[in-house]
Order: sequence, then C-alpha cells, then structure tokens
Amino acid sequence: MSEHILLKKVSTYNRKKLKDPEGCEYDELIGGWTIKKTNEYLVKSNDPKKPKPGTKKEDIETGEDLKGE
Repeated sequence: MSEHILLKKVSTYNRKKLKDPEGCEYDELIGGWTIKKTNEYLVKSNDPKKPKPGTKKEDIETGEDLKGE
C-alpha cells in the first residue's frame, strides 16, 4: 500500500523549546502558569519575568505561504 498523499506533501518544521518561567508552575486545570509563592496568574501579574508578547518574526509560516511548494 502506498503512502497517503497528505503524508507525501506535508512540510515539517522544528519548534523552539521554551524554558519554563523561573519560580512558576504550569497548572493544567486552568491552562496557564502560576507564580508558586503567590499562586497568582503569571500573565496577570506585574512580574518582570513574564513572557513578552511575540513578534511576527516568531510566527511559523504555513499554508498560504507554501502555495508554490
């Protein structure tokens, strides 16, 4: 049996592994990071360690950009 056409045409890419924020833990129940000491949501805190918003340069190009391939 031959390989499915989607598996033949698919493009793959490597994703960057991000470090866990120091002093925080991921809470699967809420789906976000909390600060261990205060149990505060990291994204709502004023903690300088919280992740900065990403830039367009960090986007992974897929779909429309690969029409010619």
